[in-house]
Amino acid sequence: MIRKIFLSLSVIFLAALPAQAHEAGKEHVIDLKKEATIGNLANVISLHKTIYMAGQPDEATLNSLKGLGFDVVLNIRAADELDFDEQAIVEGHGLAYYNIPLLKDGQIQDASVAAIHAVIKENKGKKILFHCSSGNRVASWLGAHLVRAMDYETEAAIAYSKQAGMTKEKMENILRDYIASLKK
Repeated sequence: MIRKIFLSLSVIFLAALPAQAHEAGKEHVIDLKKEATIGNLANVISLHKTIYMAGQPDEATLNSLKGLGFDVVLNIRAADELDFDEQAIVEGHGLAYYNIPLLKDGQIQDASVAAIHAVIKENKGKKILFHCSSGNRVASWLGAHLVRAMDYETEAAIAYSKQAGMTKEKMENILRDYIASLKK
């Protein structure tokens, strides 16, 4: 009985982490929502209804973005991961294109976390498709950013990353290693 109560309280505590994720007195609302499918992208999560986080769009999806009101594509995959010229397709439709790889040698790069945030800030109010191959890196960027720039606690940042689409244990471990490096 005591074990069940303890387990229930643990679940309630973990569920409440995002609401108590940062230093007292700071109010940061993280508005994540599951969105409708966009082309070949079934697991799209929006952040504040302007940043749409997803996996790799195919060429047809990229060709449709302008008509769907997108202004920017932010790709955080390494350039050698793509087998077509994503930049040419995106820019051919008049959208801005950024390619900032988040990982190098299997580690989150602090300079990339900052550069990605700078691009998002520079394009504030514009509709952004923010992608990697599966959505895991994009979601882990969110956690990295929350800790690095907004003083969130590790577990709260991890919880938000999972809500944003981080499903792979390996990516969670990479994010945890990055966060630990910030605290040294």
